[in-house]
Amino acid sequence: MADLSPQNASTESGNALTHTVHGVAGRLAHSFAIYGLANFSIRALNFLLVVIYAHFLRPSDYGIIYLAEIIAAFFMIFESLSIDSAMQRLYFQHNHDPKELNSYLGSVLRFGLVWMMMLAALVCFAGGSIQSRLSAGISVPFYPYIAMAIVTATATTGVQYRLAVYQVARRPGSYAVLSLFLFVLTAGGCVCGVILLRRGALGMLEGKLVAAVLVFSVAVWNLRTFLAARFEWRFVRESLTFGLPLVPHLIMASGLVVADRFILEHYRDLTEVGIYSLAYTLGMVMFLVTQSLSQAWLPMFFELAGSSKENRHVLGRICSGLVIFLVAIACFGILLSPLFVHIALDERYRAAARIVPLVVMGYLFHAMFSLFDLSILQAKRTASVFAISLIAFSVNIALNFLMIPRWGMDGAAWATTVAYAVEALGAYILAQRFFFLSYRSAEMLAGLAVAAAALWLTQSAWILRWHGLAAVISVMVALALLALVGRHDLKTAILMARKTRKREPLGTA
Repeated sequence: MADLSPQNASTESGNALTHTVHGVAGRLAHSFAIYGLANFSIRALNFLLVVIYAHFLRPSDYGIIYLAEIIAAFFMIFESLSIDSAMQRLYFQHNHDPKELNSYLGSVLRFGLVWMMMLAALVCFAGGSIQSRLSAGISVPFYPYIAMAIVTATATTGVQYRLAVYQVARRPGSYAVLSLFLFVLTAGGCVCGVILLRRGALGMLEGKLVAAVLVFSVAVWNLRTFLAARFEWRFVRESLTFGLPLVPHLIMASGLVVADRFILEHYRDLTEVGIYSLAYTLGMVMFLVTQSLSQAWLPMFFELAGSSKENRHVLGRICSGLVIFLVAIACFGILLSPLFVHIALDERYRAAARIVPLVVMGYLFHAMFSLFDLSILQAKRTASVFAISLIAFSVNIALNFLMIPRWGMDGAAWATTVAYAVEALGAYILAQRFFFLSYRSAEMLAGLAVAAAALWLTQSAWILRWHGLAAVISVMVALALLALVGRHDLKTAILMARKTRKREPLGTA
């Protein structure tokens, strides 16, 4: 008879836990490597193009482009109705039956595509007259700038549906290929419009529009199997029940991005808006890390969270390690971004050197919000996310009106960073209430303290004269953070790897 003593039972439980963590870590690393390679390859090339575009576009051109695209991004919220988020969560409730899964995806995709195209046609038809009737006019004309950005956003939403299906189906390679295809066409169109034809902001928007429409056509053709499946309204209703409560949250979250640009445009000129927007483009390298990590982690989180309560301890450990990892990446970005700005951009954009570190810090807080938000989505408490976003949005608006008149884009950057911090804190509180995980809070707070110190250095005048020293500091900070994680998680991971190799045969799926 097997020995069922408490000691052996505890040992078996521990072995099962280490086996689970090791398996998840391996799958996460593999997916993150593919998503990260695709996203960072695209972003690296895009950074190169941004540097080139800066020699052909005026700061006011960037102001026009970003204001038009921000309005289009806000419009995308009503186009998508968070259907992609619903698919990412509900996919795992239907994947036990291939026919049911195809019917679910086909029903939701057909509804989503028809809805977004009808709404886009209506807005493009009436947008000009609506803008002319607004008492507080926007300095960017609806035709052609905003209209082109809206059509581009509509096509991009359709492409995002195809990418969302790739993500939940765990096909990171296909996701990367389609993303790269979109980038190559977009880059080619923008180079043609901006550099070859010298059409300024209009050339940039035209290039993006042509590329998005072409890739949208490919994505729809690629979805034809799902679109031909049986349509059932109950699947649409199920997805809207999940997704619609997220729309107010997305409106508030978009407000965190939109508000500072428009308030800045009200008090300052398009040149300052353009420099500020370009700084946000450079700081989005932190968002790319978050995006790649989320793309790899999201399906694994929902699968583990839905299987057994014992997995919550595994999720807490992994999420804590992911937070420290994100902090380490943020420290690199915070400390090295001023050097990049001074080397890569000309004198017209040097003021962005103070802004980019703040943008990276803000995206770090937003990355933490995204991790904590998974627990809220798992509990299907999507309506609660709106409360978090409303508070963060209100803080952002108040601080922007308080700080921008005096400090301009510096005040806007600080206001948005603080608002993202409030958003992350609110998500943590609600996540622990609805779906408790055992986070290592002390380590996460220590990592944030180091990131805050790095940010303080970049806002000091002397740091701009010691770029080499900043690079050394960034390496030291990253090593310190890795050591912070290594005290527990890295040691445990090594032990798990050894135990797993001894017990598992090679070639397992």
